[in-house]
Amino acid sequence: MSTAPSHYREEVLKPFFNYVKSGESFYLIGAPSAGKTRLVDFVMGDDPDAAWAGEDYDRDWVKKKYLGDEVASKIWLVRVDMNNMQYDTDWRFQFYELLLNSILLACNRNGSMEKIEDVKQELAGLDSQIIQSKDALMAHRFFGMAVNMLCHLYGIRLCFLFDEFDDTYRIAMPRETFAQLRAIRDANKYRLSYVLFLRSLPERLRDPKENEGFFELISRNMLGLGPYTRQDTLHIIGQLEKRREHTLPREHREWIYTLSGGHPGLIQALFTILKEYPAAASKLDDVDWFARQEAVREEFRKLLEGLSEEEQAALRSLANGDKSSVTPAIGKQIYAKGLIKPTSDHVQFFSPMFGYWLR
Repeated sequence: MSTAPSHYREEVLKPFFNYVKSGESFYLIGAPSAGKTRLVDFVMGDDPDAAWAGEDYDRDWVKKKYLGDEVASKIWLVRVDMNNMQYDTDWRFQFYELLLNSILLACNRNGSMEKIEDVKQELAGLDSQIIQSKDALMAHRFFGMAVNMLCHLYGIRLCFLFDEFDDTYRIAMPRETFAQLRAIRDANKYRLSYVLFLRSLPERLRDPKENEGFFELISRNMLGLGPYTRQDTLHIIGQLEKRREHTLPREHREWIYTLSGGHPGLIQALFTILKEYPAAASKLDDVDWFARQEAVREEFRKLLEGLSEEEQAALRSLANGDKSSVTPAIGKQIYAKGLIKPTSDHVQFFSPMFGYWLR
């Protein structure tokens, strides 16, 4: 079993797998260091801390938890790591070869399926021909053939997970590739879906008119990845206590959750302060003192630097009580990332230290 508990990110994974089950495409948006890649690891059963479990470890247990065994067996989650792209040749060739290779890896993961060896041989043959040809049109055609074969001949439903997709979406992907992906999806409607993991709203990354069909496909369904819930935060603190051999009183764990707002980096920073500076325990009511500590300030700096200039300006305005200068699009974006929590009469930051630091 993974070191992450079964309730890990339930508030996100329930709607996540509802979309997957329905065959709808969607995007997930989160701030830097929010844990997007860790979420993909968890969903895929690729948690590096679970390597000790050996051959008996069921990498599909998360999928089965949310979909049930029968539905889960028919849905392949295909992870696409854009870091594996090489740019020494035609971009479209590299992209479609990567997609086909990612399907082949998913095939290896689903070894219990009947006739899996036949499927693997066919996919490996297509991939080999593409690599030898280095032809973008052939790569596109063979990818479409592979999807059609799996979806129609073998009754498999494919869901592609594109992690860290901002630069690809904004710059690298030609507009015709967007159209081709939409066409392949339409030919396999509700048997094929795409999930984009992003740091910004797609309409802010690229003019929707440039990829109208694809934008329409994903834009209806958005999920926000914010800080951890209380339950997940307490679990993370428990892991830190074991790893760093330092047990905290229960009230200190609750205090870390309240002050960090569940932000992964702040959880570690506050834990470190309490462990290394015992006198800090006498200052738990002094939020400003903790906001001035270098470990906390560094986490806030990294968070802010990973946001767009518009987001940074909006957060500073909100910290100074000015809501009127924040546009609806930027407000939607920082809210989806869990950086603000609107209340009836004012804006609340995810951490009570964050507004102080911004001011």
